[in-house]
Amino acid sequence: MIFRKIVVTAAIACLVLAFTACGDDDSSSFVEPEKETSSSIAESSSERSGGDPSSPSSSSSVSSSSTNSSSSAKSSSSTDSKSSSSVTSSSSGTSAGTNSSSGDSALEPCDAEEEGETKRVLTTGGRYICKNGFWVEVESSSSVSSSSYFDMTEQFNPDVEYGEFTDPRDGQKYRTVSLYDDVYERTLVFFVENLNYGERVPGGTVQGKGTKYCYDDDPWYCDNGWGGLYTWSNAMGFPAVCDSVSIEADACAQKFEYPSGYIEPANYVQHQGICPEGWHVVNGGEWAYLDQKTGDSFAYYMGSKVAGFGSKNSYGLSILPAGYWQEKKFEHITESVGYYLPQQHKSQEDVAQAAYVNKNSFSRSGGALKTNALSVRCVKNY
Repeated sequence: MIFRKIVVTAAIACLVLAFTACGDDDSSSFVEPEKETSSSIAESSSERSGGDPSSPSSSSSVSSSSTNSSSSAKSSSSTDSKSSSSVTSSSSGTSAGTNSSSGDSALEPCDAEEEGETKRVLTTGGRYICKNGFWVEVESSSSVSSSSYFDMTEQFNPDVEYGEFTDPRDGQKYRTVSLYDDVYERTLVFFVENLNYGERVPGGTVQGKGTKYCYDDDPWYCDNGWGGLYTWSNAMGFPAVCDSVSIEADACAQKFEYPSGYIEPANYVQHQGICPEGWHVVNGGEWAYLDQKTGDSFAYYMGSKVAGFGSKNSYGLSILPAGYWQEKKFEHITESVGYYLPQQHKSQEDVAQAAYVNKNSFSRSGGALKTNALSVRCVKNY
């Protein structure tokens, strides 16, 4: 009888202890605070852009025809249209550890010159920013998998005969395509890849000669066909001061050499800019020639199939929706691409003229602040 009381008492004590332990353990209800990612980009202000990149009223800001931000475009396609075979780690040479929350004492250190730069780590799929001397996670592997880059296997048209050019400045190779202009009876040889010349600097840094931005401050984009993004003065090979004042002003003693024999000579300037020697930045007349070959379906016939941008890519131009840097952020990748022309816009001295390719439209009369950063295509001198 005494033994039975001891057993019952012990059982009751165990139940009390178990209930107490369960009540103290609240780890199952802990929710990790949501991390703000660098791809959480706000939409452009409709007041500044007007939603139409070709409109003179939008000259203070490049705008895409789509109102969606690039962050939503990227996240929606991260698992469907991107390939793990294309993943590479950042060229910064430092690997962030797997313990990456901002409060973790095991954060990997970064150098002072890397402050503000971001990178993605192949082994974890996470994205990190150098902040106060340490790599801090801004996008975890749970939200972006290691297969988060675009599948570039359909960048080019396999039925088009491509040439190749090696930039003697850095040894980088570019595919080219030759198209015959029967109006002026000449052959135009175009880069079919965006220029990728220069040293990468973080977005927002004042660009100097031989520098570039990479979309999202991620070198993968520069190194895998999307190319660099360049401010107007850098694209034209002018000093950075020319982004804020007109050319031929006292502070910007630069000018274009206009050809003779053209009704609108500014559209036919063969200006080398940041292109290799013997090549020039595609001008307004050359964009018009390409437009005439496609009617109202520029992206359809000239766009790469990557990210579902083009369909036919008939002429092999393989234009990618590389997005741009504007209003202090990267945006509109997969939606649009802009190319500065060797022209200033008529509206104001800190605005340049540019060509824009959206999925459903094309314009070569829009404007962008010269401090924005757009893509560059080159064409061989003739």
